[in-house]
Amino acid sequence: MPAPHNPFKAALRAGKPQMGCWLGLADPYVAEISASAGFDWLLIDAEHAPNDLRSIIAQLQVIAASGSHPIVRPTIGETWMIKQLLDAGAQTLLVPMVESADQARDLVKAVTYPPHGVRGVGASLARASRFAAIPDYLTTAGNEICLLVQVENLAGLAALDEILTIEGVDGVFIGPADLAADMGFLGQATAPEVEAAILDAMRKIVASGKAGGILTMSPTLQKSCLEIGATFVATAIDVSLFASAIRASAKAALSLLPDQVAAGHAITENASKYLQQLCKHWSHKAKAEFDAQQGTLVFDSGNRLVLTATPERLTLTATVGPRGDLARWQSVIEAHLQRFAFREELTLTWDA
Repeated sequence: MPAPHNPFKAALRAGKPQMGCWLGLADPYVAEISASAGFDWLLIDAEHAPNDLRSIIAQLQVIAASGSHPIVRPTIGETWMIKQLLDAGAQTLLVPMVESADQARDLVKAVTYPPHGVRGVGASLARASRFAAIPDYLTTAGNEICLLVQVENLAGLAALDEILTIEGVDGVFIGPADLAADMGFLGQATAPEVEAAILDAMRKIVASGKAGGILTMSPTLQKSCLEIGATFVATAIDVSLFASAIRASAKAALSLLPDQVAAGHAITENASKYLQQLCKHWSHKAKAEFDAQQGTLVFDSGNRLVLTATPERLTLTATVGPRGDLARWQSVIEAHLQRFAFREELTLTWDA
């Protein structure tokens, strides 16, 4: 009885694109929900997510019951760590920060039993062999293990051509975020220079006959990589999906409550002057519309201010959201008006 078939590795070899999602919430319940969504593969992240061996095993267990294939990204490509993950039942690994062909060779050895590799022989007590229920595991496991290496900096790109010659590396994944940072575009993974480097690398990977992969939220880059021939592409992250949805839900809930409003006025012959000064001052922070008699300021935070000027009075209506700090907003408005009115004693009175 051989080791379990790895459908993901088979699909990559057949050139069939596999669409995936990143799992960073480090929870088997979330992994189980994600496994029912229909992605071809789900990556359990131990590099940037709070996963340990036990949480990874729990997620491997729930994903196994689905049609999605689990991939594990270790914290780092250490031989002992790779050994534990393989014994835990992971068949596909994505190893981060690969910068040289020698490093790639060492990773191939780490996933391979002696005499050709250095993987420790202890599968008889491990989940990978179904606790010794697979008698031929040791001699067949290597055929089903899929090793993906992650190139994500300039050193890795410089070594890419040589990395692509290493037998035993099944695919190369380009990491846009770290690559962008190393290129001087921290937080700008979709900068034109970064995308050009990614697409150039992807062409080399595909031309070499190895599988090319990427995680990107950019539909344009997703499509471009698939058109080049990338075969494992992640388009979503559970953390981002949950954060976006829960924030939108909270915003919708709060929108059911009334805003907080305060009305005030100041007696002054310079009402029009102060109105225009205040609107001009805040126009770089808010959407501002104003003339000599009327002004409206709308901030991204939800704070708003409406001003009306007559020859003898400046009238204000200050608004914040249901959970905003109305008192603070009033204080900020008052402080700015008094700064503009330093030539007179301006008193801003808020209605009770």
